[in-house]
Amino acid sequence: MPQDSPDTLPPAEHGRDINLKSHLLLRITLFALAIGVCATAVVFHQAQDRIRVRIAQTGGTVARLLTAEAAQPRGVFDIGLAGLETGLASLDGIGQLLNICVAVEDTYKTRPVLRRCFGEASAPPAAVRWALAHLIGPEIHYRGAIGQYPGFKIGEFVVSPNLDCEALILWHQIRTVLGMTVGILVLNLLIYLPVRRALQPTDQILAVIERVEAGDLAARMPRPRLIELHRIAAGFDHLTEQLQKTTANQRQLAQRLLAVREEERRYLARELHDEFGQCLTSIGADAAFITARTRGRHPELLPAAQSIAAVTVHMLEALQSILCQLRPVGLEEFGLQAGLEQLVAGWQRRSPACTFDLFIEGGIDDLPDDLTVSLYRIVQESLTNALRHGAPRHVTVRLARTARQCTVRIEDDGEKREASTSGSGLGVLGMNERVAALGGRFAMTARSPQGMRVDAEFPAETLTILENQ
Repeated sequence: MPQDSPDTLPPAEHGRDINLKSHLLLRITLFALAIGVCATAVVFHQAQDRIRVRIAQTGGTVARLLTAEAAQPRGVFDIGLAGLETGLASLDGIGQLLNICVAVEDTYKTRPVLRRCFGEASAPPAAVRWALAHLIGPEIHYRGAIGQYPGFKIGEFVVSPNLDCEALILWHQIRTVLGMTVGILVLNLLIYLPVRRALQPTDQILAVIERVEAGDLAARMPRPRLIELHRIAAGFDHLTEQLQKTTANQRQLAQRLLAVREEERRYLARELHDEFGQCLTSIGADAAFITARTRGRHPELLPAAQSIAAVTVHMLEALQSILCQLRPVGLEEFGLQAGLEQLVAGWQRRSPACTFDLFIEGGIDDLPDDLTVSLYRIVQESLTNALRHGAPRHVTVRLARTARQCTVRIEDDGEKREASTSGSGLGVLGMNERVAALGGRFAMTARSPQGMRVDAEFPAETLTILENQ
């Protein structure tokens, strides 16, 4: 079964078409971004868990240190948080490692709240600190009491994470993740560039395919360095060469068949003219003699003699019409332009209700014989179909020859009809065969609002090949 062309594929199949280079670039980029986002999320989650565990473990240690500092011998009546500044200072060694903040509040509110943060003093990016603060929230802290002998509660302390330090550590980890993401993107670029270079010949390959679709079988594929494309190009060129040879053989056979057909028509026209023409002329002369002899002597035979003469004249006219169709009068002697003018003038005499216009551009009398006959036959068959099936009021024939091509167009305003059923099937098939045999393009389309258009186009290569044969 014939396969669907790309223009006739269902919409669902069109949706699966992808650009390999863009698809590869997009996928790796999305993969890199996904890795970056996931790794950042993991870093934030680990930071949250680390801070929660660190605060829980550090709270008891800070409580013991502060309680021990508060228990140092002082005056009998010196009860309170005096000297805890020194105690907080003693946390410098371990605090730099724990990244914590300690706030101490006097139970009696006689002293301001003591707050000390331990860790690096560098400021982290505000966005990272804000995100970490919202992720941790105020609930991650350790609250404890500070007692003094003999059983007095002298204050409370709160251990909370040092967000600046934790955010700075987190920012260092995020930078590592960003570096990995950028590395993947750079790797993506390093992969994309050689892939693009390797697939760059695909544009040339598509251009060659379009030329072949347009009928240029001499087009050849480039030879890409990519081995897969190289093999595809070589296989395509081999198929194109085989198709070119087959097409050339078919055209030669079609041209030979057309030449044989035209020779057979010449032979039939010559035989009809020499045999039937002379016989009918002789019958006409005899009928005229009989009419003259019976006019006075045998008047009863006069109608029969006159009928024979009339039938003979009609047969001669019909024979002349058949001969004109089989062998165009004056085509070989006077050229294509004169032959077409005579053809159009004959149709104008037979169909006075229709107006015929003939427009010729360029020199057409020096065209190759095969092309001259084919152009004449196409116009002849198109006029016959238009007058026989369309009942037009106006018919236009345009024939033009330029340096690039030779074209003929026949338009009528007759009844609208399908191109596949316009005229006899053999007539349309014959025109199509003639054009295909000479390497041209044939089209028969319906006009709007009514009428038909017949187009035949022969490229300059056709003229060159026919002239060299």
